[in-house]
Amino acid sequence: MSFAIRAEGLGKRYNINKGGNAHRSLRDLVESLVRRRAANPKILPDPEFGTDVPHAPSREFWALKDVSFEVAEGERVGVIGANGAGKSTLLKLLSRITTPTEGRIDIHGKVSSLLEVGTGFHPDLTGRENIFLNGAILGMSSREIRRKFDQIVDFSGVEKFIDTPVKHFSSGMYVRLAFAVSAWLDPDILIVDEVLAVGDAAFQKKCAARMKELTKEGRTVLFVSHSMASVNQMCQKALYLEKGRVVAFKTVEEATVEYQRDVVEVIETRPWHRPEFSMADPNIEIYIERQGEAVCLGGSIETEDGVCTAHLPIERPVHVKLRYRVLKDLPFPLAPNFHFFDEGGSRIFISMPPEPAPCAAGDYCVTCIVPPFELNSGRFYVNLSMSSFSEQPSVHFSARESLRFEVVEKPGVDLRRHGFERPLPGVSRPRLPWSSERLSSDGRP
Repeated sequence: MSFAIRAEGLGKRYNINKGGNAHRSLRDLVESLVRRRAANPKILPDPEFGTDVPHAPSREFWALKDVSFEVAEGERVGVIGANGAGKSTLLKLLSRITTPTEGRIDIHGKVSSLLEVGTGFHPDLTGRENIFLNGAILGMSSREIRRKFDQIVDFSGVEKFIDTPVKHFSSGMYVRLAFAVSAWLDPDILIVDEVLAVGDAAFQKKCAARMKELTKEGRTVLFVSHSMASVNQMCQKALYLEKGRVVAFKTVEEATVEYQRDVVEVIETRPWHRPEFSMADPNIEIYIERQGEAVCLGGSIETEDGVCTAHLPIERPVHVKLRYRVLKDLPFPLAPNFHFFDEGGSRIFISMPPEPAPCAAGDYCVTCIVPPFELNSGRFYVNLSMSSFSEQPSVHFSARESLRFEVVEKPGVDLRRHGFERPLPGVSRPRLPWSSERLSSDGRP
């Protein structure tokens, strides 16, 4: 498979004016010159501009440095990282909006980019006129554009306003039309920044489907987003940037997990793993709707032999325990409910026991057992809650992110891998029943 994009030693440097005296227009420059000359007639002319402007101190800032990667034709690649990591700068270089300070970019094919609301559209032209303008910029003939016109308008959903100047469009209409133009005018490489977040959920699903269609046709897609769920849904690989440098270029599951863990390490002041807690713990947030009936005492993550640990082998059951106190005899049932989340914050499942928990006054412990391989390898957290769903309000307490643990897998533990060595995607790895039978020569069992 040949490459669509190849970057070697890519770098982009900017000079930042520390003094804050950079002029945004000729008028600002002239006004400043007049004021400075009036205040000091002996001020010397600037050798670069031939004007009387004193130099403001500046420093170098590398938005990208030594970035190298290769994207094959037909791949969907996410570009991830924190604000200021260099994602937008990289896309501008690939879109040829700006040039690199150092390094080299090789691109095979026609590039269509959607980097920010308003890119490529003239505000005084109608939607129809902008479609033809963008097509012409991409090198398409009027006949080719007319052939795609109805598909573009139908995809964008702005047919009622297609002859209205786009400056009167809402931001959502603007983005829908801009994406439709970018995605339907036969690009070899489609580059999309975070702007799709402006669209609603239904339109985002349409965009994801269209991106997948393009890659099936051999086109290449680069997609920038802060939503790891969107990147995992739309992309096959991910380029993780931090402070202008490449941290990882891996499968999308591996790269997004690495990014999320780095984010947690920056935010957390204590170790992330938490195999047990006792109340009152100032680090545990307790949500309460009903007072004076049942309270949380603590909880723990344990192996089946009672060892409290935050690192659980994938082949062994996980025991999740909640200790609670009923302050007085209650005339209604108590229902423990444990909410399991992956480390990205997506809820995996909720578990409740088949029978109500004890509701007479006293101290109790309830245990939820997660079978082996029910959870995939990775990090998870649990909200431990106690509710009475027959009453309103219903929540006695909910200990948010009270237990944090990691499921680990040693090599050779899971024979169902059949030699597959990379991390398996997904949050669950259920041991489902399988069968195999030999067919007769006529194709029957």
